[in-house]
Amino acid sequence: MSTAVRIALLRPLARRHPLRYGPRLAEALVTRSHQVKASARSVPRRTAAAAEAVTLRRRLEAEQPGRHRVGLARALVAQAAVPDDPTVAAALAQCEEAIGYVEDATDRASRVVLAEARRLAATYLYHSGEVREALRLALRARSTWGRLVPGTVAERMRSALTLSLIGDCQAALHRHEEALAARQEAMALHRRTPLLRQARWLPAGQLIALGLVESLAAVGRLDEAVELATETRDELRMLAWTRLRPELVRPRLARVATALAQCRLALDDPAGARRAAEEAVDHWRSALADGSSQDRGGLGDALLVLAEVTQRAGRRDEAAEQLAEAVDVARGADDDVLARALAELGLVRTAEGDGAAVQGLLAELVDLCRRHHEGLPEVWRPRLVVALSLACAMPGFDWPSPSTVDATPPRVLPATAGTVSAETVRTAQAAGREAVELGRLLAGADARYRDLLSGCLFGLARVVHLGGDPRGSAELLDECVAIRRELFAADPAKHRLPLVEALGDLGNRRHAVERLDEALDAYRECVDLLRADGESTHPEHLLTVLRNILRTLWRLDRKAEVHRVWAEILAVEKSVDPGGADPGVTGPGVG
Repeated sequence: MSTAVRIALLRPLARRHPLRYGPRLAEALVTRSHQVKASARSVPRRTAAAAEAVTLRRRLEAEQPGRHRVGLARALVAQAAVPDDPTVAAALAQCEEAIGYVEDATDRASRVVLAEARRLAATYLYHSGEVREALRLALRARSTWGRLVPGTVAERMRSALTLSLIGDCQAALHRHEEALAARQEAMALHRRTPLLRQARWLPAGQLIALGLVESLAAVGRLDEAVELATETRDELRMLAWTRLRPELVRPRLARVATALAQCRLALDDPAGARRAAEEAVDHWRSALADGSSQDRGGLGDALLVLAEVTQRAGRRDEAAEQLAEAVDVARGADDDVLARALAELGLVRTAEGDGAAVQGLLAELVDLCRRHHEGLPEVWRPRLVVALSLACAMPGFDWPSPSTVDATPPRVLPATAGTVSAETVRTAQAAGREAVELGRLLAGADARYRDLLSGCLFGLARVVHLGGDPRGSAELLDECVAIRRELFAADPAKHRLPLVEALGDLGNRRHAVERLDEALDAYRECVDLLRADGESTHPEHLLTVLRNILRTLWRLDRKAEVHRVWAEILAVEKSVDPGGADPGVTGPGVG
């Protein structure tokens, strides 16, 4: 007997014998509220069924206090689950009321309702940005399911959705290994569902698969991610062909195409990445246009990937347009995507030499990060540090005039006091000092942020020197060099040049305060580091350091060593450009 027929038969009976038939009618209405169909009238009918079930259960509970609490909780959860509920606050209130009715109960029926109420409340919290609270509640739901040991297919799939939600929360907190573990467990539960029953849970299975694709990509298991993404995309395309659940299919096709584009890009397949990214953007535009999705952040995310593909192809102007659109669509819709888009667009505008635009983008980025970094520090505090560090670096560029932007990209200024205004330097120093303070907090709690801290120290040291304080700059560089030596010991290939760069600046500061022997030690360490990597690998860096050594030895009146270093410079120059000459140094007596 169909649910609709059962409801039609039970209604008159429930009116005449409410205590006998009312509970059966309420359960039939809850079942009706769970039935998802492609018809446009499906959601209003589900909403009406859930509301009627709640009203009926409240009336029964009033007549027989305590005997219908589990049924009322089940009806409230059904009402909260219908997608056209007017507000998230109302849905959360329904879940909280349901939890209150069954939280202390010990029977299986109550515990099943409790687990689902917690999962649903956690879902609403997650989508409203309360990630940490959502994770706490989702973990409690998982614990409840763990004690129950799901028996039916429906229970197993709701347990899998709980694990998928935990994965979403962990991913939002940038805990990618934990997210992967939860999503793999969710997929394992889904795959244990009998094939004949999987069709009913296909949308849930696809949601789990999408999360797993993103987690696999996040931890670098790209081939596995591509395989699962391709399989999921094919399923979604088949579902799109049947015209069932269009409100789910197109946004999910867009999401899987975005993930596939990111993987193709990481696998050095720019053509495949472009096809997937363009497909993702097209799906998101269509979904937003026809109302099947309101997720402007999804479009922004796809545009970010497409812009990266475009930049790698050398089409900077086109990439800038895509990033500008990503900023526009994400603003007010998805702060996570907005932050990434602002940072990427800022780098492009820097390359273009548009200093005013860069300042505006950085100001917005810093304000955005400040709004979030207390509530979600593991995500937003590193972003705030990066944004502040970029703001600190602004005086270190010689911005071209508007008439020469296309021909003259910004270059790093020589670290000389007086090259920029005092007010500009003070503003940059304030941003840099805040970045260093926050960077020390991050690095103290998690060693992975030592590299970020060293970059902040390096940038602040330069702007402090621009302000006329070479000794203060040297102190910051001492700390920077110490960190980069540790990083170099762990990964020489990655950290060799950053260490050389910091040592070079430290040598310059020591030279500026007449600590010439110490400057010479720093420069010579640079030479040793560069030659250990092969003299032909970084000839431009080696030439810079050798010239600094030459000038320092000249100041120390060590003429014999000057001539030896001069010969080294000529040899390196000849290896780089056998027919050229260096215009900056014409002999050991110059400079």
